[in-house]
Amino acid sequence: YDFLFQPGFSTAQQVSDLSGRGVGMDVVKRNVESLGGSIGVQSKRGEGSRFLLRVPLTLAIMDGLGLTVIDEHYIVPLTAVVEAFQYDNLQRTALFDRHEMVNVRGEFIPLVRLRQFVGLPDTEHDGLVVVLEQEGQQIALLIDAIAGQQQVVLKSLEENFTRVPGFAGATILGDGRVALILDVSDIIRRAHQSSERLTAVA
Repeated sequence: YDFLFQPGFSTAQQVSDLSGRGVGMDVVKRNVESLGGSIGVQSKRGEGSRFLLRVPLTLAIMDGLGLTVIDEHYIVPLTAVVEAFQYDNLQRTALFDRHEMVNVRGEFIPLVRLRQFVGLPDTEHDGLVVVLEQEGQQIALLIDAIAGQQQVVLKSLEENFTRVPGFAGATILGDGRVALILDVSDIIRRAHQSSERLTAVA
């Protein structure tokens, strides 16, 4: 599907000097990503295609769930949270001893250690696994603890700093600390792409 977003791509039956010289999907993708958003494609042969356009608001109030690792606080949208488990209560496995999966209600889904994802020291420890879902795909996010539900004001990182993969923005907590807001869609996409690559190799 990424080929659709290449500059000069054309569906014209006959290729000519003008083929692909209009405003193509590459321009759409570039403009959407410049806003901190993303565009994706879902397609089934004989049924049709869906183009999924996600554009974040520069400032919005969001219902979020506070997560902690060590002394750091992070926020995920409450709408993406499915359920939570004790880490030790889940059956675990790993592909090639590095891509971890956990068994959630009979289905193995990718495990993402939040400590590793944000670059904090990671050791084997007790914790919680929060199952997150977007567009029918799930991941299990390993954290230290849940800080509770809260409404937060979402502020764009890209406008005030720079675009950071895996993060949708930031917010200021009631005690004055800054908490980063996780981009659940991006984290899920990365985890599943990694899983699919390793499965293909196997």
